[in-house]
Amino acid sequence: MPTIYKFIVFTSFVASILYDFIRADEDSSSLPINQQETTFITGPYLESTGITNVTTQISTHAYLPCKVRQLGNKSVSWVRVRDDHILTVDRMTFIADERFQSHFVENTGVWTLQIKYVQARDAGLYECQVSTEPKVSARVHLHVVVPRTELIGDPDRYVKAGSTVIFRCVVRGALEQPTYIIWYHGSQQIYVENIRGWKVQFERDVEGDTHSSVGTLLIDHARKQHSGNYSCVPSNSAPVQVTLHVINGESSASAVTSACSPSLGIYGNLYPLVLFALFPFIQT
Repeated sequence: MPTIYKFIVFTSFVASILYDFIRADEDSSSLPINQQETTFITGPYLESTGITNVTTQISTHAYLPCKVRQLGNKSVSWVRVRDDHILTVDRMTFIADERFQSHFVENTGVWTLQIKYVQARDAGLYECQVSTEPKVSARVHLHVVVPRTELIGDPDRYVKAGSTVIFRCVVRGALEQPTYIIWYHGSQQIYVENIRGWKVQFERDVEGDTHSSVGTLLIDHARKQHSGNYSCVPSNSAPVQVTLHVINGESSASAVTSACSPSLGIYGNLYPLVLFALFPFIQT
């Protein structure tokens, strides 16, 4: 066989192989990306099907997200898992509690359940459901942080007239610091500028702790009219109370003693009878 004929046959064989390879590659690349890698999804689906954690502070607003793709004409519902209560369907609310609302941002595909003024009982699991068959769903776990208010020192204070009195309360564990801490004497609010000798201070970031704040009330020269109940009231935590007793001279000491030993008042009248009963034994 002539050399030129062998060359033509070889070239045709190589060209045939290359043609088949190129055709196969073109057929594959013409498919959608989802079909090249996995099964093409034609219906609604969620970007996340696991459990999403959301943490918020009591009395603030909570936002629970659910991102849905290719929703079409299907509906999105939010359900409270603990009692299977349907809260919303699309933008409609199906619970009497007006704190619950569903919001949708079309260009993002995100359906958000908003819970206003969150309460401690709102904590728990919520489920985002798409009305497909079978159902498509994802869950969000809402954690509610409840700050605590602590009084530094005893809740009952006994001081002599003219003494300096300092009350302090600390707000701990808050995600957001209180915007204010107000002190009350009875039902009367104590302002920074007042005529009764009170001084009020409010400190944030106590000792480098961004989650603690301190409210301080100072009385330079305690007088009888300063006696009574004082309340520390933060903007985002429960109030605490302390009672001040301003006492004078010797009567003050007896008041403190009787307050610390309430049993003395019960048995004090029996003291003469006890002596009378023991008198014969004392003589012998």
